[in-house]
Amino acid sequence: MAIIITENRDTTTNKVIDWCLANNTKVHRINNNSFSSVSFKLTNESESTIINKHTISPNEKIWNRRGKMNTLPKKELFGTPFYNYLKREEDSFIKSLELHLKNQNSYTGSYLQEVENYKITHLLNAKKVGLKIPKTLVTNSKEELTKFYQKYHPVISKDLRYSVNVSNENTQYNSIGTFEVTQKMIDNLSDDFAPCFVQERINKKVEIRVFVFKDKLFSMAIFSQNNAKTSVDYRNYDTQKPNRVSPFTLPQKVEKQVFEFMRISNLDTGSMDLILNQDNEFVFLEVNPQGQIDWLSKHCNYYVEKYIAEELADEKE
Repeated sequence: MAIIITENRDTTTNKVIDWCLANNTKVHRINNNSFSSVSFKLTNESESTIINKHTISPNEKIWNRRGKMNTLPKKELFGTPFYNYLKREEDSFIKSLELHLKNQNSYTGSYLQEVENYKITHLLNAKKVGLKIPKTLVTNSKEELTKFYQKYHPVISKDLRYSVNVSNENTQYNSIGTFEVTQKMIDNLSDDFAPCFVQERINKKVEIRVFVFKDKLFSMAIFSQNNAKTSVDYRNYDTQKPNRVSPFTLPQKVEKQVFEFMRISNLDTGSMDLILNQDNEFVFLEVNPQGQIDWLSKHCNYYVEKYIAEELADEKE
């Protein structure tokens, strides 16, 4: 049996399950919006995990597609003074349980890696494996930001980790994605401020999305540079005039660097963003440990969901 931890409306999960059923692979689906009954028993002789009355066998394969199990009965606890405390306790339990199951089972994906997805760490790892990275600064100093801007502009900025989603009674603030920093923006800052993340803007030929699942990768070229709306970042989507995309084959050397990056980052799956610059160098931007798959699979005819379903199938005798 394959166990999939996911969201209730995730398109990729639905397609993978369809392929699993076509291959006669039984699936136990755990949605993160539904309450899950979870028990972990530990003695000197053994350990056992029971999820929704199903005892996890060491030979079962697990795929953490998105999110984490929800072990708190929200109706009884949400809105109580103890809810936030109990969420922290739950978080400790779920992370520990994941680490145990990764040691015991064939377990792909990670809630732990998703919540500890740090751009600076990944940039350092990319540099270690020989991938080129943009010149980068994280600072809370106007003086240092000004120096960086003057030396490397054009300069872009984006969220370092979390998208902005702040609201009060009258106003709501949301992230606008990647944007180009201007001198006026810097001039309007105080001398000191909360740390911000800035990078040189790479003069690109094409953007590349790479999805990795265990020992296989799927790459797609995104021709975003000639559209004013997406020229800084293809994720500033133009729904009226979508970017052209196509399958893309990475050079063997870059493929090896991608897999080495995944290894030292303790990732067995994820979506990586690269840029092929005007000097034909591959520049690492970031990696999402879970990431979007449907878009790449559909437009490149990769049938990634079929491949994942085959990886989740029972071992053949």
